[in-house]
Amino acid sequence: MTSADEAVKTVFPKSHFYLEEALCEAARTNDLSKTRRILMERVDPNWLNGFGLSPLHIACQNGSFEAAKMLICNNALVDFENAVGVTPLHLAAKNNHIKCAQLLLLCGAVASKPTWSRCTPREYAPSGSKLRKILEQAELGTLPDPKQVFETSMDPLVPKFSIPPKPSDK
Repeated sequence: MTSADEAVKTVFPKSHFYLEEALCEAARTNDLSKTRRILMERVDPNWLNGFGLSPLHIACQNGSFEAAKMLICNNALVDFENAVGVTPLHLAAKNNHIKCAQLLLLCGAVASKPTWSRCTPREYAPSGSKLRKILEQAELGTLPDPKQVFETSMDPLVPKFSIPPKPSDK
């Protein structure tokens, strides 16, 4: 058999990123059990999808605070830039997700980091918003109060009118 008779066949390895895409979807929907199961499979939390977004970018863009916490606890980089220099903090600011932005700041995100177009997260935040003030303070070196960020709602699950009064001791 001569070399002219041999057909050149290029074999590419299978490159299915099923778990990585599933992690992005779980981060988008704040599905904590799915996020945990996928991270237990040792999936890279800093993987970029076809749009250049990591799971942390997606979680912060959609306000998925709990998923963002879980990703950060599993070594997701808080200042991870996509192709144009956008970080998760830029996306949290753009969509006015205060809790996500505060979490990123407390975990070491740089508040004054510009994109390639020289826009900082503060410029992405809505004008006059509470988040814009938080980002201005962070640029000056004042981080948000962790108690405020991680507080749980103290609203009762049962309305007050349905709780019987306490019996008085006589």
